[in-house]
Amino acid sequence: MTSDTQLHELLRGADWPPEDVRRADRYAPIDEAPLGSGTTLFVVSVVGGPAHGRLLLVPARADGSGRLVDAQGSAGFDLACVRLMTAGGRIRTARGGHVDFRGGTEARTVSPLPFAQGRSSNSLSLLDIDGRPHLHKTYRSLGAEVREPELLRLMDGSAHTPRWFGDYGYVPPGGAERLALGVVYTYTPGSGIDTPLRANLRALWPRLTGDPTSVPHHGEPAALDGLVREHLAPLAAPLRAARSFLGGFHEELRVRLGRGTPPPDYPVERALRAAEERCHALAERAGREAGLPAAALDSAFDSLAREIALLRTAFDAAGTHPAGPCHGDLHLSHLLWDPPRLIDISTPSTGPDAPGWAEQSPLQDLVALGRALEYFGADEAAYESARLLGVDSTETMLASLDGGAGLPPRERAVLLLVFEAADTWRRHVAGLLLAHAGSGEGPAGPGPGAPDEPLRRLLYLRRLLHELDYNFAHARPYHAAIDLRHAMALGLPSPLARTLTTRT
Repeated sequence: MTSDTQLHELLRGADWPPEDVRRADRYAPIDEAPLGSGTTLFVVSVVGGPAHGRLLLVPARADGSGRLVDAQGSAGFDLACVRLMTAGGRIRTARGGHVDFRGGTEARTVSPLPFAQGRSSNSLSLLDIDGRPHLHKTYRSLGAEVREPELLRLMDGSAHTPRWFGDYGYVPPGGAERLALGVVYTYTPGSGIDTPLRANLRALWPRLTGDPTSVPHHGEPAALDGLVREHLAPLAAPLRAARSFLGGFHEELRVRLGRGTPPPDYPVERALRAAEERCHALAERAGREAGLPAAALDSAFDSLAREIALLRTAFDAAGTHPAGPCHGDLHLSHLLWDPPRLIDISTPSTGPDAPGWAEQSPLQDLVALGRALEYFGADEAAYESARLLGVDSTETMLASLDGGAGLPPRERAVLLLVFEAADTWRRHVAGLLLAHAGSGEGPAGPGPGAPDEPLRRLLYLRRLLHELDYNFAHARPYHAAIDLRHAMALGLPSPLARTLTTRT
């Protein structure tokens, strides 16, 4: 086994570990396997610090001086993995476990391609396999929650996800659960749907304010609504196509993963109880959050408590709610739009016999995209209003929590106009992208009394609380302020009827 010191030095000097992993006391090698081409796969445990016990995958090789260096993204590592996938290879590890490789086709030619990975929590490299570009994704953090390779294999040949070429996983000594290490799949060119949305929203700003030195007037809602609708018209067809594509994806997931079994009932009571407990814990902690106004925190948690009470009543009066498989952690950048495709699949469960099958729903993906639009719109509004006012965007984001009540009239008018335009724009985008097919450009999702409204609201509540918890834990007041803005809009019989810029 390689010494702790060598791996410790490699990881201490690496640029990819997140902050919680960097704060470890040390890194202990758990197991290792020779991959060939001078590369060894190391499974490493984080010891001490907030990430204690997390397992990491560290492919490494010795350089000319004998020092251990990262091999992820190197040609030798990539080519060895592809070769073993096509052969269906299995490598014994030093501790008696094994790494198994599986693939569906033989590769005649394999060569590396130039690729700018950008920011990613995993390692990515681009390969030419028999004349077609493929991505090799290596998971740096290991756990049973990494299901993407298996899902891509099960969905192979569908029109919704990239083609699966092969994958590999680690089975610890004793034959415990296989942990995904990496996957190779066809590269899908294109950009996330956030790209045209960003261009469209930023092109709206000059139509609102005209001369930035003038004082924008708080427009009539009907006039603003008409302007936004007209401005979004070029994106209406692509957004509706993406909505239809998502419906097809969820249906194919149901057929392929569900294998014809009836959908179980979503465990509403357990999920609602967990949300209530998390809300109480966050409320107790909220007073210690520096940089966030106390009035906004109080108002947000009052609204959250009312929303939980309303949901209890709604579920008491409703029947059961079917579950169903979903993407699991859908962001705007994961939904490619030209043409529609999905990447970075994080399905909570891959079949009826796997844990977590009941606690997922296609509505979960729509809620995730809705929350992503809320972050997107608020962030763009904060930056634009800050640019117009000559201040930092954190100031405008925090001021949006009370509608700019403490600002002079001119500055408040700018803030209200920009944020109201962003909220109006977001609602129209959601109506095109997230509403039921055939519902036209209405509000996102069902109206009051629709059968799935309570479950959608519960899933929204859970995601909002998850993100607020994350932003509290990572000292991100700017992002927490976005959560508070939208939390304050809850606690009404239907959250769809209330706007965010007219609370004051």
